[in-house]
Amino acid sequence: KYPIGLINTDEAYIAGGGSSSNNKYYLYTGNSYWTMSPDSYGYTSTVRDVYSSGRANDTYNVDNSIGVRPVLNLQSGSLKLGSGTWDDPWRVE
Repeated sequence: KYPIGLINTDEAYIAGGGSSSNNKYYLYTGNSYWTMSPDSYGYTSTVRDVYSSGRANDTYNVDNSIGVRPVLNLQSGSLKLGSGTWDDPWRVE
């Protein structure tokens, strides 16, 4: 029903984030960003994030200000045009 959300830690980890630094995978941005995966609740609540080094197993207090990474879930066959490159991006129909 709602095909837009935030990436979770498992998805970032499987994509190449892992538990150590990695700047060679497609989700690497050089900036830290939130995932939708909670870490702990209590006096200080924390959420999992992808650190600026590309490591997908960090946590930040929820009062920190970092980016987000949206996820779009598309139906099979939605990508009909383009090759996914900078000069020929995919187009959704």
